[in-house]
Parts: sequence; structure tokens; C-alpha cells
Amino acid sequence: MDRTRFEITSKQLIFIIVGAQVATAFLSLPRIAAAEAGHHAWLAVIIGAVFPLAAILFTVALLNRFQDADFVNVSHQLFGKFLGTLMVLIFVVYVVIFQSIVIRIFSEITCVFMLPTTPTCMVSLACTLSVVYAVSKGAKVIGRLNEFLFYILIVDILMIVAISIGKGSYLNLLPLGEIDINGLMQGSMKMAYAYAGSEVLLITYAMVQHRHEVLKASLIALGITLLIYLLVVIAGLMVFGHIGVQFITWPVITLLKIPYSFALGRLEIVFLLLWVGLGVKPVMNLGMTASYAAVRTFNLDISRFYAWIALAIGAGIYVLSLLPKNLLQVFVLADYAGYTFLAVSLGYPLLYLLVSAVRRPRSS
Repeated sequence: MDRTRFEITSKQLIFIIVGAQVATAFLSLPRIAAAEAGHHAWLAVIIGAVFPLAAILFTVALLNRFQDADFVNVSHQLFGKFLGTLMVLIFVVYVVIFQSIVIRIFSEITCVFMLPTTPTCMVSLACTLSVVYAVSKGAKVIGRLNEFLFYILIVDILMIVAISIGKGSYLNLLPLGEIDINGLMQGSMKMAYAYAGSEVLLITYAMVQHRHEVLKASLIALGITLLIYLLVVIAGLMVFGHIGVQFITWPVITLLKIPYSFALGRLEIVFLLLWVGLGVKPVMNLGMTASYAAVRTFNLDISRFYAWIALAIGAGIYVLSLLPKNLLQVFVLADYAGYTFLAVSLGYPLLYLLVSAVRRPRSS
């Protein structure tokens, strides 16, 4: 196996996890959170982070038990060749289905706000081809790309924060008391879906050069994502209020239409131009993990077959992205995908931990 293409630093792991989590979802995050939690939507963002936090802790606790923490080897060791292979392939299929939804949402946004006369299928194709090319270069290149795109994301977030301070009102966040517990819990569950991407750690754990740094890097990544989501949701609430924001499909983009710059025109154009590379990061990151897992599962020569596997997975993502007939169907599928995220990110490490406790593997 060509280890050099699939070795990353703990710093790159931070950017990969953040990149897997923060993309198209945060554009509609204020609406989704406010629909259930009202003006306490910001609190739902914090509570929702408990789910990915648990997933990270369980995953690290599991893989720390093995000298060879490669997810495929762990699966085979715990479940045997046949069942272990099936478990890995289920993960690969999950990635293909979930990321097809991400690609479709990205394409819909691009067509609505930037390329209104371009067919959605062509935008999806262009995105998928670029993702496949990046994935074919391996984890190290993916890590570097995520680091570069992270700094672009910071620029976008600063634009959102600046507008919310200038045009919003903190009164829209009040009162802080009188919490609707039922709505808050429902909103927190919706917010948990927005943290999808933490499951990338199942595969990337074994790629990190210094294993003792994985937990710290993962928690930092989750903290960064939590901060970004908090800023975005608070910005939406401050500008539109918890009632008004529920009637806006893409609150973040609408928020950026408010100010006008004589030099740049409407700021959402600048935002979207910077966002183009950000929207497909989850597909790129999880596509890499799925391709790597598939190659390892079938014990293929990674130098010869990895790029072809990446192309096959990209083709599957593209075809599935075309199946929903409209954006409403995409949103419905996204909700179901949220449930599968919780099942994979929490279910896999919990099940593996249970089996490993029974079989007592040799610790590292």
C-alpha cells in the first residue's frame, strides 16, 4: 500500500472533519433550527453537538483498542471476513447515497443563484468530476485542499457576522427564559443532522501519523463547527427574527442580499463565488474515505485501482443525485439521510465496541 498518499497530520484531520461537516447545510441552518426551537435555536445548535461528540468519543475509544486501527482490518477482525466486508460495504453505500443528496443541494443552489439557465444535471456532473479528480489524489491532497478552503470559509463567515452586527438586533434573541423544552429537543435533533461528517473519523483515524493527537484534533474540529453554526444561526435570528427566518429557504444567502457595496455590488455574489469550492467538501472528504475503504476491503493494489474505484463511487453519487424530481423531494431525503447519519456515526462504533469488549482484542 502506498502509505505516503494516505498519511495526514492531526492538523489536516481538523480541516477534513470541519470540511466534511460544514457545507450546504449551514445555508439553511437558521430556518431549520428556528422552525422547532424558535428564538432558542442557538441553544439547539449547542445541544445538537452532543451527538457528534459522542460519536467521536466512541470511535476513538474503539480504534484505540487496536494496534492496526484500519477500519477494514478492524471489521474483519471483529466480524470475520464475510460479515466484516458487508459492514464496510454498507458504510460505502451510505456515503454514496448521502453525498448524492449533498451534490444535488449544491447544484440546486448554484442553478438558482448563479447559473439559472444551466441544467442541474450539468452542474452536478461538473461538481462530481472535480470531486473525483481530487479524491483520486489521495488523503494527503484532500487534507491540503481542506486547509486552503477553510480559510475561504472564514472570509464567508466574517461577512455573515459583519452584516448581522450592522443590520440585526439582539432583541430578536430575547427572552432567554421560557424555554419550550419539547421544541428545543426537536430542534436539537435537527441540528444533530447538520453535524453529519464526523463519521469520516472511522476511516481517517488510521491515516493520522500520531494517534495520540487524534482525539484532541477531532474535538477541536467539532468545536470549530459548533462555533460556525452558532454564528450563522445567531446571525439569521438577529436579522430576520425566529418567525421571519422560517419563511426563507436559504436565510444565509438572503441575509447577504441586504447590504450593497458600490465596489462589489450585492455581497451574496461574492459569498457564492467563494462558496463554490466549499459546497462539495463533504463529497470530496467522504468520497475519499469510501474509495479507500472499498480498495482495502477487496485487497486491491491501491496504486492501480484506487482512482478507478473513486470514479465508480463518483458515478454512483452522480446518478443518484439526479433521481429526486424537485427540491422538496431533496429536503425530504435529506431528513432521512440525517437519521442514517446518526445510525452510522453512533451505531457503528457502539456495535464494534460491544463486540470488541466480548472478544477482548489486544490493545495498542
